[in-house]
Amino acid sequence: MRMENTILNLWQAVAAQDEEKLASFFTADAQIMWPNTEECFDLPGYLRANCDYPGQWEGKVEKIAEDGSYSVAKVWSPEGTAARAVTFYQWKNGKIVQMTEYWGDIGPAPEWRREFPSC
Repeated sequence: MRMENTILNLWQAVAAQDEEKLASFFTADAQIMWPNTEECFDLPGYLRANCDYPGQWEGKVEKIAEDGSYSVAKVWSPEGTAARAVTFYQWKNGKIVQMTEYWGDIGPAPEWRREFPSC
């Protein structure tokens, strides 16, 4: 599936902080939103935020919608921090015109919920 390969390659470029390759996945007028921190980037701003991010990290895409509308990835750093990113994509002519990304830390449930029934 073309969109699946595109999303996998996108995540490789994100983890490698490869600005040139990363830019190739987006339209020139793309908007990238990070609602958790209330940030909205144009493409140059997003490239700077991603490629200037301190430290190195890795990621593994865990799920991609068949139509390429979203992906879920687990992301971690050698320092032991881990997060999960849920990303929603809007496409135009095979490139991302809008991307909305929600990031959340990975960790144990809070103490007050540990006794709740779970799946």
